[in-house]
Amino acid sequence: MTPPTNGDRTRLSLSREEAWVAHAALLDAGAAAVDAGDDAPAQCRPIRRIERDRALAPDGAELLRDALIDYLADAPVRDRAPGRALLRRVDGAVESRPAPSPRDAGRGA
Repeated sequence: MTPPTNGDRTRLSLSREEAWVAHAALLDAGAAAVDAGDDAPAQCRPIRRIERDRALAPDGAELLRDALIDYLADAPVRDRAPGRALLRRVDGAVESRPAPSPRDAGRGA
């Protein structure tokens, strides 16, 4: 089931376990970005919205999806089932979002 959207934002309504996995995945992705030389990793931005149960902007949903993909490759066993369930929902939300029109391409996100 694709999560509901609020305008261009995605509301995920996470279980406690899913929120934990999302947090861990984004922290790991942020740490990897810092190790690669990024002083302000974008992966840290969605964490606060997740902690407050707020909808994610399109780029936040994409960052979460990418972080989950990387995290689940070597996640602890306890994180795998909730992480996969969350990944399916986030991926569905990202994939179901309409592509930007050519007229919007020059505006920036």
